[in-house]
Amino acid sequence: MDLQLQPTDKKPGQANAGRPQLSLGLSKRGPNDISPYSIDTDADVGPDWRNELSAWVEDHAYYPSQAAQMHHQGTVRVLVTMRPDGKVMGVEMERSSGSQWLDLALQGLFRGAKLPALPKSAGTDPVPFHFTMHYILVP
Repeated sequence: MDLQLQPTDKKPGQANAGRPQLSLGLSKRGPNDISPYSIDTDADVGPDWRNELSAWVEDHAYYPSQAAQMHHQGTVRVLVTMRPDGKVMGVEMERSSGSQWLDLALQGLFRGAKLPALPKSAGTDPVPFHFTMHYILVP
C-alpha cells in the first residue's frame, strides 16, 4: 500500500486534487522497505479493520507544509484510544519526532476523529492502539 503525503496547509480529510507538489512519504516500497506507518494493538481487530484504518489514514494523513519547508523528517508514535463505534476518545504522545509540526500533524490526525468501527470481536470496551508514522522527505 502506498502512502503519498503532500506538503499542504489543508486540514485532514480535504482532497489533494490539483496539487502537483513534491511527493513525501514512501511511494515505491519493496518487500524490505519500512512501511510509512504501523498499527499495534492487543485487541482482536482482525485484518479487515486494519485495512479499513489504513485506507482512512491514506485519505486523511498529510505532511505539514511547515515541516516540509524546514526539511523536518522523523518518526512519531501516539497511543490512540477509541470506542468500538470508531469515535476517538484520546490521543497521547509516546514518541516525538523532534519536530513540533510532525508531532502535531499526527496528533491532529486522530484527535476527535471518527475511525472505522471495530468488529464485534473487539468487544464493547474502548480499544487502545499504538500508531507510528514515519515522515520521510523523498526528492
